[in-house]
Amino acid sequence: MTDFADEARTRTAHLLRMAATDDPQVRDRIIAYATSTPDPPPMGGQGIQTSGCPRCAGTMWLQRDLWVCSGCGHIRDR
Repeated sequence: MTDFADEARTRTAHLLRMAATDDPQVRDRIIAYATSTPDPPPMGGQGIQTSGCPRCAGTMWLQRDLWVCSGCGHIRDR
C-alpha cells in the first residue's frame, strides 16, 4: 500500500482496521463512535493535546495558542 492510499482512508476505516474484528456488534459500535466524535486536528510538533471543555464537558483541542471545543465551539486562551 502506498502512503497516499493510507492517507485516503477514512478515520472509520482506520479504527475498524485497528480493531481487527469481524463481530458485527463491535464494528457497529466503532462506526457509531467514529461518526459521533470529531476528527482530531492535524498533529503538530507537540503532538495532540486535549482538555475538557468547562461549558459542555466535550473535548477541547489545542490549536496553536487557543483551546477550541469540538462540541460547542467554546474558545479559551492557552
